[in-house]
Amino acid sequence: MEGRRLCIRRETSEDVADVHALVRAAFAAAEHSDGTEQDLVAALRRSGAFLPALSLVAVVDGRLAGHVLFTRAHVGRSPVLALAPLAVLPAYRRQGVGSALVREGHRIGRGLG
Repeated sequence: MEGRRLCIRRETSEDVADVHALVRAAFAAAEHSDGTEQDLVAALRRSGAFLPALSLVAVVDGRLAGHVLFTRAHVGRSPVLALAPLAVLPAYRRQGVGSALVREGHRIGRGLG
């Protein structure tokens, strides 16, 4: 990301349509995609597992480049966070965008307990 400005922030309602398009584009050529990852994001937003503070976008030089969603889940009786999906536009892959999204999600998640 040398020379580029990366900002990780919480998704806003104004981002929803752009995130939908971003997730679709990010998974369009994925080997194991069924083409419905953007629908999964929409369904998770409507679910009781949704944590708005953990729906994050990456903005590079003012352009939406990635998205990650963490939701509430349980393993046995223990609460956990589930990460899915993580989407980065092809032009921004292997530049630390996905890693930055995951690190920020973990940081926020720790703060939420």
